[in-house]
Amino acid sequence: MQVTSELRKRLPFTLTGDDDHPDSAILDDQEQEEVIQTLKAENDASDRRIWFCLRLVMGCFAFLHAVYVFRRVNPLNPFLPHAQPPRILFDIPFALLHTVILLGIAILARLDVPPQSTDALVPHRARVYAIVAIAPMYCMLTGQGLTNTAWWSFAFVAAALHHFFHSLILQGRTSISQLEVMKYDARGA
Repeated sequence: MQVTSELRKRLPFTLTGDDDHPDSAILDDQEQEEVIQTLKAENDASDRRIWFCLRLVMGCFAFLHAVYVFRRVNPLNPFLPHAQPPRILFDIPFALLHTVILLGIAILARLDVPPQSTDALVPHRARVYAIVAIAPMYCMLTGQGLTNTAWWSFAFVAAALHHFFHSLILQGRTSISQLEVMKYDARGA
């Protein structure tokens, strides 16, 4: 009987030389669940900070575009007083469109719904990029200068920032989900 228990004894694989490394410890089911819950909580806190910063950036950019609608002055002029660029053709419709897009991204950026249904609410990213790229492309093609091109690129940069950080957040959630799937089950060993 004792020979059988020695034969059936399973030892988990450990890398040689990793005995002193704290990550080489074997965790039981409860410890694994605690680690995963801790990682989830840290990931959620990080996501909330990112969403807050993104909404703040989108709100500031939308505010600047709304101010442009009423003042019709490039907001970069105080920073570049020697360059007074001319207004571009259809500047007010572009400013309104950029304001609506930025506010839409800010509002729809953080919904407590699964990512698949959020993607259905936010317009296709390629369309958003195409729409917000019209004004800066027009500035570049007509030689409107760096100040106008930079100003009208704000919405494009904001959309790209949103897309980048949204991808990072989804990657973090996917990594946590994969970690949950990889849990070691001591009962099944």
